[in-house]
Amino acid sequence: MPNTFHFSVAGTHCASCEIVIERELKKLSGVVKVEASAGANTVAVTMQDGKSISAEECTKVLKQHGYTFSSSSSVPRVFSWDRAILAVVVIGIIYFLLTSTGILNYAPEEATGKGLIAVLFVGVVASFSSCTAVVSGFLVALSSKAAQSNASATFAAKMRPHFAFNVGRLIGFAGFGALVGAIGSQLALSSTMNGVLIVAIALLMIGFGVDLLNVLPAGLAIRPPKFLSHRIHSIVESKSPFAPAILGAATFFLPCGFTQSMQLYALSTGSPIQAALIMTTFAVGTLPALVGFGAATSAFRGKALERLTFGVGAFVVALGIANVGNGATLLGWQGFSFGDASITVAAPVLVDGKQLVTMEASAFGYNPDVITVRKGYPVDWEVYGGKNLGCASTLVMNAFNVKSAIRPGDNTIAFTPTKAGTFPFSCSMGMVRGTMIVTE
Repeated sequence: MPNTFHFSVAGTHCASCEIVIERELKKLSGVVKVEASAGANTVAVTMQDGKSISAEECTKVLKQHGYTFSSSSSVPRVFSWDRAILAVVVIGIIYFLLTSTGILNYAPEEATGKGLIAVLFVGVVASFSSCTAVVSGFLVALSSKAAQSNASATFAAKMRPHFAFNVGRLIGFAGFGALVGAIGSQLALSSTMNGVLIVAIALLMIGFGVDLLNVLPAGLAIRPPKFLSHRIHSIVESKSPFAPAILGAATFFLPCGFTQSMQLYALSTGSPIQAALIMTTFAVGTLPALVGFGAATSAFRGKALERLTFGVGAFVVALGIANVGNGATLLGWQGFSFGDASITVAAPVLVDGKQLVTMEASAFGYNPDVITVRKGYPVDWEVYGGKNLGCASTLVMNAFNVKSAIRPGDNTIAFTPTKAGTFPFSCSMGMVRGTMIVTE
């Protein structure tokens, strides 16, 4: 009768850790089944009748990945006030830097925008995590298989599977990223629904970020089923010449908090082009570690990797908070912002019984970004669109049913303010924002 042995494990962070542990331990003789839980920090190993396994044996197999096993009862993640306070401070600093530098206000046309640099950074950090430990495991398996099948092949021939894997990964991330963006565009049926969608996605992103911060007793991340990850692993055994490229593309679906947070970010854009850029840039960030067969993965262990993961978790939370602000703007709320001394105010000029106000729009903001008009008088809102509009190619103000495309050059938006108050206007994603003040 099979026996099940229970262990505590230190060093786990996410669902990718579970996959690494399960697949490595299943290689041992006599192992029937392995169930790992990163949230509970436990591993259950079921052995064949009459066979046993110790914590030392498990540690020996997985020490290279940074995991340590013990026979003591599990020590689940507990809430830490010190860690929580530090997280709040770091998140606040990152959020301030993101909003004050305009890193988040990039768009499909800005292929080299500052926002993509931030995404690239997340990809680089992800390459030092257990996520890349899983992916680099594929490459090692492909390398061994290619060497065994044709020992006399040239170096270039042996490297062909690696080249195909990484090209397939880049193409897969671009293609699936575009699909994610297309899904987001279909879900955004109106500016109000778009706001609801962005807020919902932002809350999920915050959940992923909190999970990476390792602050709460249990993670909030939503993870794909494990069987999907194991099925992706099984592609390694395929004899098809297209298997490496297919495998590289399939890594898009592996459980990784970094990847999933970027997938949600891509979904929130509602743009296939922008989403494809986000996911491709993220994949490019992981390339150095993959090309080096996971060498970069082994460079960061223990506290160093924990600090990197903490920093990216804070970045993802800050990104989520910024997206909550974007969605809130589309829903008619003011959202979150730090004071800006550069804010300019425009007053109307009365021409032929109409209020004339002018404004310039670009991907980097509105100028002026505060406009004052009077209630009950028709408004001709003249907007000059710059060459690089990005998200600002659409202007939305729900309070007065304004939703207009902005093209480079002169644009005129006509409406009549029917109520007094302070009302936000923005691009279609809520990233570029302004305020309309209507007086009695």
